[in-house]
Amino acid sequence: MNAYRAIAALVAWSGLILQYWLMVRGQTGEAFATRTVNFFSYFTILSNLLAAVALTAPTAFPRSPIGFYFARPGVRTAVALYMAVTAATYIAILQGLWDPQGLQLVADTTLHYVTPALVLLDWLAFTPKGTLRWVYVWPWLMVPLAYGAYSIVRGPYAGFYPYPFLDVSEHGLTQVGLNMAAMCAVFLVLGLGLVLIDRTMRRRA
Repeated sequence: MNAYRAIAALVAWSGLILQYWLMVRGQTGEAFATRTVNFFSYFTILSNLLAAVALTAPTAFPRSPIGFYFARPGVRTAVALYMAVTAATYIAILQGLWDPQGLQLVADTTLHYVTPALVLLDWLAFTPKGTLRWVYVWPWLMVPLAYGAYSIVRGPYAGFYPYPFLDVSEHGLTQVGLNMAAMCAVFLVLGLGLVLIDRTMRRRA
């Protein structure tokens, strides 16, 4: 388990570092700061960052508070959920909107395909099963709701929306609200699915 998580953590951190470098290279001053903030304004980046920490902390710092926290099945399942939605949203909606090449393709593939797969495999193989409750899905929704609110509030001031379906200037607040509701439904359904898998695997064990 530790060896798997160490390798998976290396992959996750590598994808994040590469993507950050690609976004800020050649920039200085205000442009550098703006691109840095924009980098951390993508849900893909935030979910991958959580995944990298979740893979690293219990292995590198098992007796620390952060190690204990990210070893909790509920926390690991939340991270798996966020990565699953990251991959599913990219595959279903976003991948057809651009054509990354070279190092950008490497970063794109790592963030949207490889790391999500590694996290989900880690959850299936190494996260203890049978402790999740159905009500856990509600606190899991707080992160995407907070993210959506942040994107909508910051967007008009920064002139930047990380995803087309959150662009209030293009679609209007009502449509963006409906888009957010649809995304929350996706989080809810997939979260319930993970709880169901957890309970099923426990019963079989």
